[in-house]
Parts: sequence; structure tokens; C-alpha cells
Amino acid sequence: MAVAAVLSVLCAALVAMGAAKLGHHVARNRTMPDVGPAVGTAAGVVFSFFILTLAFLMVSSAQELAVARKGNYAEAGALIDLYLAADRMPAATKAEVRGHSEKYAHMVIDREWPRMREGETDEETWAMAYGLYQLVAKAPAETPPKAVDDARDAVTRLLAQRRVRVADIQGGLPAIMVVTLIGAAVLSVAFLVLIGWPKGLRGVLGIAALGGICGYGVWLVLQLNHAYASGVHIEPAAFHEALRRMAFVTAHGI
Repeated sequence: MAVAAVLSVLCAALVAMGAAKLGHHVARNRTMPDVGPAVGTAAGVVFSFFILTLAFLMVSSAQELAVARKGNYAEAGALIDLYLAADRMPAATKAEVRGHSEKYAHMVIDREWPRMREGETDEETWAMAYGLYQLVAKAPAETPPKAVDDARDAVTRLLAQRRVRVADIQGGLPAIMVVTLIGAAVLSVAFLVLIGWPKGLRGVLGIAALGGICGYGVWLVLQLNHAYASGVHIEPAAFHEALRRMAFVTAHGI
């Protein structure tokens, strides 16, 4: 990812530098006037718009990542609660509920998570989730009522958080916002190149630096664009943690 970031910055800087050189050439051959301060002010306004748009999209994407991560831990936590509630059920039901809970966590990690990067879910994992619900609904009559209530609450929360996670895989930033950001980045450079005509090596390097900053900003937003499918995405850490907790419970005879 670091290499991709550097390449994005360098490519954007080189494009901006080439545009600056071309602008200098056209300005010199056609004796276009240097309008200087006024254009600099206008270019600053355009760049400020780019920065504001960039900040908004980064905050929005970071919040989406945080909410999705919190939802994953809520889903995994409900799974652990179900695993614990099974301890008060008859032996056969306890073994079945706990076995299905462990299998569900493994299926989310191994089968569903890779498909989520493609914007899809796994039907067999859905079936396993509903299978957990059916196991609790068909708990034997001799099961303590408190255990049944706790298990029902846990599996209900599990299904609710799962639906939220499934909805999140269709998320991401609106395309119009990404297009707006790219347009503001292009205009930030083009405004100086096509109208401002900054002269000399310092002017060219300044535009190259501006192009690099804009290129990095756009790249960073694209990396944060989707909670499960972009460069910076959520891993199934919550479900790995759930499996560790289940193993701990089993090892200690709980």
C-alpha cells in the first residue's frame, strides 16, 4: 500500500509538472499576460474547496469504518453470549448449539469474508445463522427458561447485526462525491497552469507539489471508500476473537 501511495503522488506530481511546462510554453509563445495575485486568490479558493471536500469524505469514510467494526464486534459478542447460554441447556442441545456457533464463526471468516470484498454474501453462512435460530427455538422443554431467554436474545442480536453487516457491503461513498473530489483536484492544478502561469523552476515545483498533494488526497479517499472492499478495510478480527473466547470457555469447563 505504501508503494501505491508513493506512485500515486509521483504520477500526480509528474502530470502537474508536465502541465506547468506546457502552460509556460503556450504562455511564452502567445505572449499571454501574467494575471498573478488575482488568479492566485481564485486558485486558493478552488484548492480550499478541494481540502474541504477531502476532509468531509475522509471523516465520513472513517466513521463508516468505525461503525462497521463496532457492528462486527457486536455480532461476534452475540455469538459468544449464545455459546455461554448453551451451558445451561441439556447436554445434547448444548453440544449442538456450541458446535454450530463455532462453525458459524469459521464460515464467516473462511467463506463469507472473501466474498464480501466482491460485494456478496455466502448463502451457506446465512443458512447456518438461521440454523442457530432454529436450534434455540426448538430447545427441549426441560431447558431452564432463563437459558432459553438468554439464547433467544443472543441469536436475535446476532441476526440483527448480521443484517447490518450485509447492508454495509453494498455501501461506499456516493460516486458523485468522488467525482467532485477529483474535479476539484484537477481544477486546483489547472487553474494555476492555464491562467496563473507561475514562472521559473520554483513555479513548476510548486505546481508539482500541489499535484502530488491532490493525488495523494484522492488516492487516500479511494482507499477508505468501502468498509470491506477498499484498500483500508475491516478484517474478521472480531470473529477470530470470538473463536478464542469459545476455546477459552471450553478449556475451562464453562
